[in-house]
Amino acid sequence: MRGAKPKLSNVIPFKGSGPAAGERERRAKTLRLVRKLRPRGLPPAVLKEWNRVGPLLADPTVDRLKPHFVDIVLEYCRATIRLRDIRTYFADLQETRRLQKQFETPRHSAIGEIECEHPLAAEMYEVKGRNGSQLKAHPHVAQLNETWRQWRSLMMELGLSPASERNMMPGQGGLFDDPASEFYGS
Repeated sequence: MRGAKPKLSNVIPFKGSGPAAGERERRAKTLRLVRKLRPRGLPPAVLKEWNRVGPLLADPTVDRLKPHFVDIVLEYCRATIRLRDIRTYFADLQETRRLQKQFETPRHSAIGEIECEHPLAAEMYEVKGRNGSQLKAHPHVAQLNETWRQWRSLMMELGLSPASERNMMPGQGGLFDDPASEFYGS
């Protein structure tokens, strides 16, 4: 590029409403939309998740929180909470097993502290029977997998993954939009 390099001292800021004022106004509008579309009678955990996810989806750059998407967003919130609860259950189960093992096994000064089990140990249990010792998956693992599939499906529906976001650009026409409707006035 020809010419002298630009200097930062030559930049003149715009007068009037700065970016902070515009940002505050946009944020206030987004929060009003989230409150307006929030279903009534939500349990506290779902309400907290709605208040976390709602502003992200209602932001004009994302533009996913619309009246006809409220049920999908609500189910997304419920699936997210269920996933967290199941993972917390496994973490608590692992800690409980670690504490039980700690109190059952005598400590020797030569051995030192008892090491924690592998995190996957909470997701399995051992069954001893006529076929010998078998490892089986904890029943909650099936629930975790099913909830994960539901959450992932809802995430894709809302365009919250990088791949699905490309297909849901704001202002992009829908599949069934008639391109000739602008000429016929309908």
